[in-house]
Amino acid sequence: MSTYILSIIFAAVVLLLAALISNAIKFEGGANPKDPGKRKMWFWIFAVLNPIIFYSIAAFVMAPSNRSELESWNDSLPIATIVGFVVYIILGFVLSKMFKHGKLGNWF
Repeated sequence: MSTYILSIIFAAVVLLLAALISNAIKFEGGANPKDPGKRKMWFWIFAVLNPIIFYSIAAFVMAPSNRSELESWNDSLPIATIVGFVVYIILGFVLSKMFKHGKLGNWF
């Protein structure tokens, strides 16, 4: 499987986890509710953890043992990590705009 495809799948899974946590945070009433800030915070925490965890797992666990495959894997790994981060941000932005009046609308 390509490193890029794995990175995109991992970004989608992390985004799903961020969405689940955002939906689990209850709405707060009052003049200054803190729930939108909590949802935004969790989205950006996962945005930072996404490339760190993917790169670590891909470099140390999923790396091929064949030397020629390992060289091409290591060449594509940093770019794939960036692609996964960008996909996470773009999909998060799209979801935030799609669910503007819901809990996911607080991400941006």
